[in-house]
Formats: sequence, structure tokens, C-alpha cells
Amino acid sequence: MDKDYINILVFGHTTFGTRRLRIKKESFRMATYLLLFLQVSITFLFCDYVQVRKKTFLLNQLRQESQIQKSHIQLFSTRIEELEVKLSRLKDIDHKIRIIANLERGQETLPFIGMGGSSLSSSRGKSVTRGKSVEEPKVEVPKVEEPVEQEPKEQEPREQEPKESE
Repeated sequence: MDKDYINILVFGHTTFGTRRLRIKKESFRMATYLLLFLQVSITFLFCDYVQVRKKTFLLNQLRQESQIQKSHIQLFSTRIEELEVKLSRLKDIDHKIRIIANLERGQETLPFIGMGGSSLSSSRGKSVTRGKSVEEPKVEVPKVEEPVEQEPKEQEPREQEPKESE
């Protein structure tokens, strides 16, 4: 029967003497396994917690970078819109100058092809230029010339060659 128990003696500073604890071996094994399981579980949870904290830190950094990039994109977008407005004004000025100078229109405008983004202004649709295609008919303005008097030229008589008959 003593083989089924583990005896533990506890010595104290008091006058009570020693205390004796008797624990069954099966209970001691179960307690040992339970403590090992708790130790492994706590270690796993601690490692998982550290990894989650690292990922949270990295996620916060990425969020900050994303906000910075969004603000840069917004800034560039406003600059592009300002440039489009300036280009549209320049196009209008060019058109007015051509009208004043009575110049033919040298180029036609076409919209951007394959450009992404939303169309926020009407000038975006008329920014790319191209030359007239071959298929388009050219309209020529008839020139009015004053009649110039010409002296009649003397006509030289043409020599006719005799036809040879066989």
C-alpha cells in the first residue's frame, strides 16, 4: 500500500514539528500532466499574443502610409485639374488668336484615348491634337483675282507633217 502513495515531509520553524503529506501516485501524475499542459498553453498564448502585437504595429504603419499616399494622390489630382484648366484657357486663347490672325485651323482636337479617371471638366475631352486624315475632304476657299490684261501672243504656225500612206 505504501507503494501507491508518495510521502512528503514538511519541516517548519514552529514547534509543531514536521508535517507529513500522503499523495496518491495517480493523482500526482495527473497534476504533473495538468501543469505541463497549462505551461504549454500559456507559452502558446504568449507567443500568439506577441505575433498579434507585431502584426497590429505593422498594420498601423501601413494605414499611416496609406493615408499619406491618399493625400499625395489628392494633391496631384488637384494639380492636374489646375493644369487642365490652364490648358483649356490656352486653347481658347489660341483659338481667338487664330481667328484674329485669320489662320486656318492646322490641327483638330480629339479626346484622350485610354486615359483613366473621372471627367471633371469639359476641357479634358479636347486635349489631344492630331493632323487631318487623308480621308477627310479639304475645303478650299476660292481666291478672287483681279483680271490682268495680257498682250496677245503671236501664234507660230504649226508645221503639219504629211501623212504617209502606204
